[in-house]
Amino acid sequence: MKKLLLFITYTFMRINLIYAQDSQKILFDLALELNQNYHNYKVQRIDKRRFDYKEYHLVLDEIIERSAGNLSKEKVGESFKGEPIFKVKFGKGNVKILMWSQMHGDEPTASMAVLDLLKFLSSDKSITEELKEKISLYIVPILNPDGMKRYERRNYQEIDINRDALRLQTPEGKILKKLQEEIKPDFAFNLHDQYTNYSVGYTGKPAAISLLAPPFDMERRINDVRLRAIKVCVLIKEIIERFYGKYVARYDDEYEPRAFGDNFQKWGTSTILIESGGYFNDPEKQEIRKMNFLSFVCAIYGIANKIYESKDEQEYTLIPENKRLFFDLIIKNCKIEREGKTYLIDLGISASEKYDILRKRYINHYTITDLGDLSTHFAFDTLDGNYLTLELGKIYERVLTRYSQLKKLNLKKLLQSGYTCIIYQGRFNEIEENSLLDRMISTTKLPVREPRKLLNHSANLLLRDEKGIVKYCIVNGLVVKLK
Repeated sequence: MKKLLLFITYTFMRINLIYAQDSQKILFDLALELNQNYHNYKVQRIDKRRFDYKEYHLVLDEIIERSAGNLSKEKVGESFKGEPIFKVKFGKGNVKILMWSQMHGDEPTASMAVLDLLKFLSSDKSITEELKEKISLYIVPILNPDGMKRYERRNYQEIDINRDALRLQTPEGKILKKLQEEIKPDFAFNLHDQYTNYSVGYTGKPAAISLLAPPFDMERRINDVRLRAIKVCVLIKEIIERFYGKYVARYDDEYEPRAFGDNFQKWGTSTILIESGGYFNDPEKQEIRKMNFLSFVCAIYGIANKIYESKDEQEYTLIPENKRLFFDLIIKNCKIEREGKTYLIDLGISASEKYDILRKRYINHYTITDLGDLSTHFAFDTLDGNYLTLELGKIYERVLTRYSQLKKLNLKKLLQSGYTCIIYQGRFNEIEENSLLDRMISTTKLPVREPRKLLNHSANLLLRDEKGIVKYCIVNGLVVKLK
């Protein structure tokens, strides 16, 4: 009898192992197909981080109309300013999943990827038919339309919705809590963007995606609910790293008692936080959008087929933590001469966005955000100053108001003479966006700063050799090498 029980147990273990291996292969085959054919699923009409709320919903409605009944859309409430907030539903299965994006109005990457996910789910593929029977998926694509319209983190009340899970003083927070109570989701995906200056630990790589299974108490204990979320995080990490390498970090898991993610976990919903960070040559986060899409589809499939259960939770603890060690540009080994003394520094340069009225668009403004020994930091671009002497660039003396005046300027000679900035207050129709000329232009007079102050100074700089010849110009964060 004992031998028979051992044989039965062994047989079941073998069957489960074979099933897990087969399911894993199907998942990776799915991921491969999604990666290769992403162009078929990407919604091209929304391809910039700043998009119009009405345009977004027009596109969303078109996807739903073409879904042959796979998708439905329902108004679930209004923002503080009265903008409608919607929920999209897919499937009729027993496993319930809730996703929400843009509870912070300036964090739109996942909202773009949600459109791609819905376009995929609206297809007539056999895999979507399978998912339809196994899961019920609920998505709030934009939870904070008031903040989204102003591209601001907080809602119209200036409250951070993600710190309103207890008091529920925001209409948006009330909507999310009501959905949790009505749907009682088994899994939740809390979708955000993080700063691009996060790195994957000390690896020197930017944190393109950061994952977290939020804690439900101060001790950060792990129960069955959180364990399921941890295993889904491992599944997502494996998918992203399969196509992109090790650009996945683990978000800080300090307990925040007011946050929705932490409370969803406490309320019994296995919750996964996905933060979209920075990646090389991806200012509009379209590559990270694709990472989100791959993560969504594969995680949903992995949940529907319980593939996540076979994941090793120890792999989660091995994901390097987020570290704020990344700059847009680092200039290493610069010489500074000050008050008769010479010393070496590194410069860390970061971009921030601001709206330019004359250009009628947002531009990146680069500033020096740190200096000193930055040998433990990393950047999307690095320049070795090679012991050249660092100086602040000069501003061209005349304020120009016509494009014809700009055309007469010899940019190369200006740079060689140490000029890195031109004040121009004319039309921009004929100026190529992000060209050298565009980077040199400021439409407002720059504030006069103390010559000794580098920190927070605009990144308009010179690097001269021992003969005083300008070898490099830094033009609003752009490295220009001069012959």
